[in-house]
Amino acid sequence: MPSVLVTGGPGFIGRRVVARFLDRGWQASSFSLPGEAASPLWRKPVAMHHGDLADRHAVSTAARGADLIIHLAAIVGVAGDYERQWRVIAEGTRHVCEAAAQERARLVVASSIAVYGAMIQTQVCREEDGHGPWQGAYGRAKQAQESIALELAAAHELALTLVRPANVYGLGGASAWGDRLIDLISTTGGAVIGDGDTNNAGLVYVENLADALVLAGTHEAAIGRTYNVCDGENVTWRRFMDDMAALAGKPPPPAIALAPLLAAARANEDPERLIGPKSPEIPMLEGLNLVGFDNRIEASRIRTELGWRPRIAYADAMAEIAAQRSGR
Repeated sequence: MPSVLVTGGPGFIGRRVVARFLDRGWQASSFSLPGEAASPLWRKPVAMHHGDLADRHAVSTAARGADLIIHLAAIVGVAGDYERQWRVIAEGTRHVCEAAAQERARLVVASSIAVYGAMIQTQVCREEDGHGPWQGAYGRAKQAQESIALELAAAHELALTLVRPANVYGLGGASAWGDRLIDLISTTGGAVIGDGDTNNAGLVYVENLADALVLAGTHEAAIGRTYNVCDGENVTWRRFMDDMAALAGKPPPPAIALAPLLAAARANEDPERLIGPKSPEIPMLEGLNLVGFDNRIEASRIRTELGWRPRIAYADAMAEIAAQRSGR
């Protein structure tokens, strides 16, 4: 029986990935922060390991016996903390890669479209485009994560796949484009920034992403490849924000001009010099880089090479989210 370790197993994406492997008959284990319990989605036992990604020994211990590692764990709630993002995301990935090499395990590293940085503002983003100027601590750490993974994969002949999810929406855990967004709209009313009526939100539903991650870890053609994962529906920021506001019981959010927000953000932080935001009241450049622009994420490669298709369409996903919220 093959064995998979999922870092961040109880999290927003991880709980769904673990469930899929259990359904396929795999043994599964999870590595997450102390105190995180097994997910109620899991209908079979999962070995729970706890620790910090910055702890090489803890990661190595959790990986023992794994045939496949899906590395999802990152860090939330510390936006703008360059040192901590680097330690957990970049150096934590180094420890995961070393553990994979030790076990001769196949490895999938979940990166982010944040690696495209400012390129999101001006172009269609394709896997071969590489990295653009980072817009904050998260994007910088994610770029380093990819570079470290590729370097160690070459050094140790690791069977590595990089996955770059677009803006992942859904409920559960610390989902930025789900629970936290609905809470924000409930509190502030929200906003649609810039040309939200036409700009693509570049969304991927969390269930569709989980399908893609399983394919990335089990399909032979995925080894050595990098994949964007985006549903490809032309859902605008206006439509998405209106729908999320409806879930929060709020009216459609107002439109706000992008230029003054960008000016304020640039005066408030300096990503090039690794200076985080001085005031938490001003929107961050990394966030504006997404919500203020047209997210044109090309994701044909994973469709062509692995046969992935978004199983759940946007309208059906929003109906699922509404049903989940009403069932709380």
